[in-house]
Amino acid sequence: MSVVSPAARKAFAPAELVLRWAGVLEDPTLRNLPYRIELNKWGHIEMTPPASPRHMSIASSLVRLLEDRLGSKAFTECAIVTSGGLRVADVVWCSTAFLARHVRIWEEWAAAFQEAPELCIEVMSPSNTYGELQERVQLYLDAGAQEAWIVHSSGQVDVFGAEASRSESRLVTDWARWLATLQELTRSPGRG
Repeated sequence: MSVVSPAARKAFAPAELVLRWAGVLEDPTLRNLPYRIELNKWGHIEMTPPASPRHMSIASSLVRLLEDRLGSKAFTECAIVTSGGLRVADVVWCSTAFLARHVRIWEEWAAAFQEAPELCIEVMSPSNTYGELQERVQLYLDAGAQEAWIVHSSGQVDVFGAEASRSESRLVTDWARWLATLQELTRSPGRG
């Protein structure tokens, strides 16, 4: 015997999550909270601590490096509809073809992508667990990402694709050189 009826177990559809997310973004009581806000698959708000300066620095370095090496667009704090709810990736990279397919979302300032960009990245912070980030990686891959990365503060990058973990990215050429550049950019200020 089930306590919850099958109809009550149904999570929000992607379009419903996007509408709910738009409402969250427009709610003046939520605008200046010092937390990162996401929605779970039931449309309920989940809050996590804000990103630290080091976290933001690593994310910004990733954006610059991705745009320099891969072209097109990379940006931080990208809302993506997943089977686990609306998740906000720390960094994403979108090809020109992806942006062309989603031009309406871009031009209309839409609240979220209903398909994950080709590359979704999470930066490992002290407030995260590795298991939590692995779950997010799987959600991004299930939502259409070609790759998802977990970037550690050391500059180490764990790369995942549809078949599981990879030794290097298939999107970035000259992976060893790219990693060395990332590790240089993620070093703490004042360390030579």
